[in-house]
Amino acid sequence: MVGEIDREVSCALWNLATREVKPLHLPIPVATIHDSLVFGFGLDPLTYDYKVVYFHINNLCEHYASVYSCSRDLWRIFKPKIPYFIDVKHTFGTAYLNGTYYWLLTGGRHSNYTILLFEFGSEIFKEIEGPGHQSVDTNMLGLMSVDSSIIAILNLNPHIVFAYDIWVMIQPGVWNKLVTFQCFFRIKSCYDSSLILATKDFQLVSYDVRTNKTRHLGFQHPGLRKDAEYDGGCGVFYYKESLVKIKQREDEDLDH
Repeated sequence: MVGEIDREVSCALWNLATREVKPLHLPIPVATIHDSLVFGFGLDPLTYDYKVVYFHINNLCEHYASVYSCSRDLWRIFKPKIPYFIDVKHTFGTAYLNGTYYWLLTGGRHSNYTILLFEFGSEIFKEIEGPGHQSVDTNMLGLMSVDSSIIAILNLNPHIVFAYDIWVMIQPGVWNKLVTFQCFFRIKSCYDSSLILATKDFQLVSYDVRTNKTRHLGFQHPGLRKDAEYDGGCGVFYYKESLVKIKQREDEDLDH
């Protein structure tokens, strides 16, 4: 968990199974209002050690990074080679898969986006190209971890707002185009091989990128028409299907 309290960035690990919360003291000076602060969390597949990584670039274009090891309870500070960027895309701007964390950085020097990855095993940052990277008109909408793969959602033609291309990453920097589809709905989240979309009448539907089929999910809320959750909108943070019904107490309402 990462948040800002009294203009200071706070970080903590929350174990959902044991409900234990462990505050983490950031070893690098707290970023100022002119800095871009970026976090990631994942499992090192080589040592089975959970790690936290964070970095920021200040207004002097200086890079600082640090990695925290849960097993050793230690931070390692270093200065990595990170491409210049303005911010991380807030909606679908990060993804994690098989020991590697991915960030979609916006505002680069040579294009409107770049993809940065961090390997928790080697603790090395790498910059990779995304699909359509050679086109200056490419609108990179986001990264997702879908069906055990990293996918990228792009709008390669800015004049056709609702035409999307979905690409699957075969290996870092190598992409295959999976499907092109038209969608007039807002993309809210994803699960397995499907995207979660919001319709014009505020309903949630799923779109399977492999079968090209849609399905209504039985949830409706006026806030789904907005993109920003903090602006009165409604977001989808996690979706999982189950045959077990949600139990409701007799003396309280059920919160969806």
